Amino acid sequence: MTQHGSFPGRPRGRRARPDNDVPEWAGFDAVPQDQGEFTWVQDARLPDGPDFPPTGPRHAAPQPSAQQPSVQQPSAQPPPVQDWPGQQAPDWSGPANPGTNPMEAFSERWQRRGSDSRGERRADRRKRRKQYAAAIGGAAVVVAVLIYFLIPGGSSGPANLGLGSLVTSFLPGELQQVPNACDAVPGGMLGQYLPGQLKVAAPPLNTGADSQCTWTLDKSPMYRVLEVEMQAYSPNALVTSGDGSATFAAEYAYSEAESAKQQPGPRSGQPQAAITDLPGLPGGTDTSGFEATQVFTVNGAVSDVATVVVRYRNVLLTVVLNGLDHANKGNYGPVSMGDLSSAAHTVAQEVAGKLVQ
Repeated sequence: MTQHGSFPGRPRGRRARPDNDVPEWAGFDAVPQDQGEFTWVQDARLPDGPDFPPTGPRHAAPQPSAQQPSVQQPSAQPPPVQDWPGQQAPDWSGPANPGTNPMEAFSERWQRRGSDSRGERRADRRKRRKQYAAAIGGAAVVVAVLIYFLIPGGSSGPANLGLGSLVTSFLPGELQQVPNACDAVPGGMLGQYLPGQLKVAAPPLNTGADSQCTWTLDKSPMYRVLEVEMQAYSPNALVTSGDGSATFAAEYAYSEAESAKQQPGPRSGQPQAAITDLPGLPGGTDTSGFEATQVFTVNGAVSDVATVVVRYRNVLLTVVLNGLDHANKGNYGPVSMGDLSSAAHTVAQEVAGKLVQ
C-alpha cells in the first residue's frame, strides 16, 4: 500500500506523485492541482472577499478532461469518525483523563493555590486579632493597677493587696503642701549672706506641693547664688521597694540625691563631693540631713558650691549656695568654702523649722 505523508527521506511535493513527469525547471505551476500534497485544504483556507478566489490564467482551476477524472474537493471539516474493527476510534476532543490535560491541570493547580492563599490570609488575620486582643488586655491590666495604686483611697490606713501592705494615702503627720520658699528665708538672713541688691528669679515656682526660689547677687568682687526648694512627696507604689507611703518616697529621693553627690555619673558634669552628715536638725527622728561640698572648674573659672539636703517626713528640702572664687573675666573672688557651707547650713535649719511647725 502506498503511504502518503511526510517521512524522512521521502520526496515531497510534486515529486511524490508516481505519474509526475514534469521537468524540474517547470516549477509549481506545472503540477496538476489534483496531484499536489494536501489538496483537500486549499479551498478551506481561502477567506471570503472580493479578491478570492484569485482570477487570471495563473490561478485558473484545471478543468476535468476525458483522460483525467475530476477530483472532488473535500470540505474544511475533518473526516467523520468511523468504526474501526478491533481498534478504538480516535478521540478528537483530547485526552479522556482530565488529569492528563495540561490546561485542566494548570487550572486545578491555580485554584488550589488560590484556596491555600486565602486560607493563609485567614490564619494570619486570626493570629493578628489574637495578638491585638492580648496587647489590649495587658494594657488594661497595667492601667487598672496604676489607677489602684496611684489614686489615694478614702482610708488613712494601709491597703492589703495580697502582695504585702501598700500605703495608698497620706499618713498622719505627712504634708501635702509646703510653705512658699521665697517667704521662708528672712530678709535679714539674706542681707547677711548676700549683701547688696538681689535679683529674684521670675517667676518663682510655687505649686503647693513644690516651691522653689532663687536669689542672685552680682556685684564685684562678690558673686553669690542661693537656691531653696521644698517638695512634698505623695504615696507611690511604683517605687521598687518599701510600703509605698509618701514618707518612703521622700526617703528614696533623699538616698538618690546623696548617691548622686558621692558618685556622679560621667556625663553629669559634676565633680565628686565631700559628704558630711548633719545632726541636730529640727524634727528629731523624723528628720535626716547631709551636706555636700564641690569645686567646679569651667573655662578657667572656679566656683565653690555648698549643698544641704534635709528630709522631714515626706518633704525634701534642698539649699544650694554658689560662690565664684575665681572668674575668667572681671574681678571676682576669692570666696571661702567654709563660709558658704555655714551659710547653707543656717538657711536649711531656718526653713526646716517652718516645716516642723
